Amino acid sequence: MAALTHKLPYSLHETSIKVKFYAAFAGLLILILMLVALSVYSVREQSAYHRQLDVSSQAATNVEKVNGLIFAVVMESRGIYMSSDMATVKRYGDALLRRNRELAEVMDQWQQIVRDDDTELFAAFKTRVSEFIRFRAELVRRANVISQAAGREWGDNDANRKVRIALNEDLAALATVYFKRAHANAKLGEQVEFTTILLMILGIGAIALTWLTASLFKASVIEPLLAITSATDSIASGKILASIPHATRKDEIGKLALAVQQLQSTTERNRELQKSELATSRERDHLEENKVHLIAAINNMAQGLIMLDVHANVILMNESYRKMYNLPKEIMASSCNLRDILRYRAESGLFSGDTKTYVKTILTRIALGQPSVSHVDLKDGRRIRVFEQPTPDGGWVATHEDFTKQQQLQQTLERMERLLGTIVENVHEAILAKDALSHRYLLVNRAAETLFGLPRAAIVGRTARDVFGEETAEAIEGASKAPPVKAAAVAIRTITTPGNGERVAAIRHLPASGGEGAAQYLISLIEDRTDQAAAMPRRRTG
Repeated sequence: MAALTHKLPYSLHETSIKVKFYAAFAGLLILILMLVALSVYSVREQSAYHRQLDVSSQAATNVEKVNGLIFAVVMESRGIYMSSDMATVKRYGDALLRRNRELAEVMDQWQQIVRDDDTELFAAFKTRVSEFIRFRAELVRRANVISQAAGREWGDNDANRKVRIALNEDLAALATVYFKRAHANAKLGEQVEFTTILLMILGIGAIALTWLTASLFKASVIEPLLAITSATDSIASGKILASIPHATRKDEIGKLALAVQQLQSTTERNRELQKSELATSRERDHLEENKVHLIAAINNMAQGLIMLDVHANVILMNESYRKMYNLPKEIMASSCNLRDILRYRAESGLFSGDTKTYVKTILTRIALGQPSVSHVDLKDGRRIRVFEQPTPDGGWVATHEDFTKQQQLQQTLERMERLLGTIVENVHEAILAKDALSHRYLLVNRAAETLFGLPRAAIVGRTARDVFGEETAEAIEGASKAPPVKAAAVAIRTITTPGNGERVAAIRHLPASGGEGAAQYLISLIEDRTDQAAAMPRRRTG
């Protein structure tokens, strides 16, 4: 791009940037307008092409439908001719009338897509089809009302065959029209394809023109601006004697370069003063910004925070602490002591005990510098955890955290664990839960101890093959170690237990997810059916 900058003619540097921009914009606008116009034309051509293609397809389909229905009507007529009883005649007659109705529906649908090139042919063809339908309906009437012979006499003759031949000729003529229409559609499709190619060419041209315009602007405007900006950065960094490029140009870039040169001379005179003022301003802004950030961070803490000096005067207190103990808002803007805080808390019912004793205890902790953790139960049912920590300057900082909900949740979880443990221990099925990766048992209930004749200490932490051996382990867990994606069906197996010999067991497996989708645990439910299996033969014998 630097080479392109050097190759730009001198007259281009003399031209105003505004003129350059307008010229480039005009060129792009013209090309875009051409693209839009051609796109609109292409859309219209494609719409016309698809409409004509759809009409041609429907017309061709209608030719096939009508031809097939005429043939079906003729076949039903022949069924009437060859029938030996009136029931058969009626059955073929009903089928013929049904085909007549289908034929009339197809002709009605066909008429909706008729165009100028097939209007006359279609009108004559529809009239002939209508006569054909009426003729065949009369055939059915005569065969049903008079006799089968009367129906045959009406339909099986040369006049009827001539009508069929005329219908076939009409269909052939219409097919010829539709063939010509399809040929015209093909030419229209070629025109659409040509338009699409032309759009692609114009699009490529637009991309090329955009790239060329961007390159010229980069070479004549952006890169000079970057060079001047680099020079101003050098001046700002203290390199006052830095060379200012493009000062000889006569356009806006040259004027900007001259302005920078003037700034360069002024900067030399005021550099020391600016450095001093800048350093002071930056330090002040930095301190103010840090103060704002610190206050915002403290006030957005979920925990309440209070900081005291060695005399228990409040240095800092955040909004969470104020709300936690229902302190008035004006206390945030005033200087106060820990005694004042406790007095407000006592008035709102959120402090119980002796204020003097509490303050004395805090002052002792401050003097000793001993951190502590304590819990405070408030009268409104909340429980507060207090973390106290000495500060390097001899003061004291404490964070107050409301962990009432966490404690309630923990108690609820403990109750649920005890409930689930009671249920697991008292079900009659043996329950074994293992890790899906290591295949080691993590949980065994009382029924499993009874079934296998082993204490759970001999099972937990070991795999099935460690406890039962290869054959029994495979019967309990199946040949595959992969956990199933859903609950398995019940399988009846004979297993050899370490303490109870052979038992007949109903085994099924349940996958259990750890909350991340894939099964992390496999639970085996085993029901001892040995007594049931032993009783079944006796029932059959009795």
